[in-house]
Amino acid sequence: MKTLLKTLALLSCLSLAGYGQNGPDSTRSNRPLLDEDTKQEARQKAAQVEERLDDELERSRNYQQTHQLSWFQPGTIFAGAGIGLGAANGQAYTAINTRVGYFFQPGFAGGLRYDFDRLVGNKYHSRQVGIFARYYPFRTRISSFLGASLNSGREFSSTIPADTKSRYTSVGLEIGLMAWILRRLGAEITYEGNFYNKIDPTASRGKGGRLKFGVNYYFGSVGSRGLRVDQ
Repeated sequence: MKTLLKTLALLSCLSLAGYGQNGPDSTRSNRPLLDEDTKQEARQKAAQVEERLDDELERSRNYQQTHQLSWFQPGTIFAGAGIGLGAANGQAYTAINTRVGYFFQPGFAGGLRYDFDRLVGNKYHSRQVGIFARYYPFRTRISSFLGASLNSGREFSSTIPADTKSRYTSVGLEIGLMAWILRRLGAEITYEGNFYNKIDPTASRGKGGRLKFGVNYYFGSVGSRGLRVDQ
């Protein structure tokens, strides 16, 4: 990024210098601010910076390929669980979530999830099931990811009659970081925001975001001969 900013700054200076050459000086005569030798030297330095930037990008891509974990390859199955904490409008709640996923493409996984939320100091709680998708752009021992989910849930509260089924639909968006800690075990930290079509006033609409801590266990890939455990 630093190299890119230097390149942009250099090109900007060259553009300003070129513009200045077209304007008259104090003697009302057109005299270039930079001679041809200086401009040629500046072009050469800009080309060197661009070449160095290309080398850095290629080195980064090669590193990702060389150190990429087999976890994220197509056919890999994983299961995970976590706990979460959230707050909204002065209310705090805890969350428990589980998931089972499958990698369809390198770094792209989809699966099923189950969540359970409970307000602290209140009889309100909810549970939901849904589908989720995740993408890991960086797939080394420390990996970032983006995710989304579509869920269907039910609420339980003292303000909801026992014979009433209070159902809702929610969409979750998450961003997180996962670290490799054991041979097939990873730990993750995630921030997830949730959006509801309706929710009991006890929990406040939307319930706010949640910070989650969890683990994922990677079983291996499924081939024509069954489950294969990768290193």
